[in-house]
This record gives sequence, C-alpha cells and structure tokens, in this order.
Amino acid sequence: MFKYKRRIRFGDTDPFGIAYFVAYLNYFKEALDEFLRFMGFKPEFFYRNREKNYAFPIVSCSANYRKPLKYDDEIEIEVDFEIKKRSIIFSFKCDAADGKIVCVCINKDWKTIEIPKEVREKFEKAYIVD
Repeated sequence: MFKYKRRIRFGDTDPFGIAYFVAYLNYFKEALDEFLRFMGFKPEFFYRNREKNYAFPIVSCSANYRKPLKYDDEIEIEVDFEIKKRSIIFSFKCDAADGKIVCVCINKDWKTIEIPKEVREKFEKAYIVD
C-alpha cells in the first residue's frame, strides 16, 4: 500500500481553521500523482500520453468525511487501486476521510479503450510480494 503525507495549509482552511471540503479532493489528487510517480509514470503522461495515443481522464470523484482537518494537521493518505478492463478505480483513506477517483482509458477520439498492456502490467505487478 502506498502512503502519502502532507500538512494542512492555511489556504486550505475556512475562517474557522477547518479544511474546506473540496481540499480533501485536492489531497487525494496529490496522493494519486505521487502514487503514479512511485509506479513509474509521469502524471502528465499518464493522464494524456500523446505518443501512445491514450489518456486517463478523471470521470468521477467522491469523498466521505469522518472528522475535520485543521490548519497544520499532518495527514497520511493510503492509496490503493482496482484495475478494470477500461478503467482504474483509485481509493484513498486517511483518519479524516476516504474517497475514490475513477479514471477511464480513452483514445485520441475520446472513445473508451482497453487499458494498454504496458500500463496494465505495471499495475498488476505493483503489489506482488515474493
């Protein structure tokens, strides 16, 4: 399981010092980008790979909140995934919330396609333990 740590910044909070609800989605997206780097993908080439004619736009995101985050709190977000035929569902979990981001694989014409073999193989090998 991949883990990403970050601190709550002042600009992420409301007048009461509580992280604004949309900030959690930003935290999940940051964690996703770092997870992709960990997996060996440059995020900009994962989301849109012109050379190989595929892209993974985000088509859905959600968050469920359990407790407020306050300015200067440190959080650790766990990232996991489920790979499907044409999409990848990324799951995020921390003490304060959990969420999901769904990316669908498309071609240059914005038609859904099967996940390319080289992408699938990287994900399938991600958590193989000898």
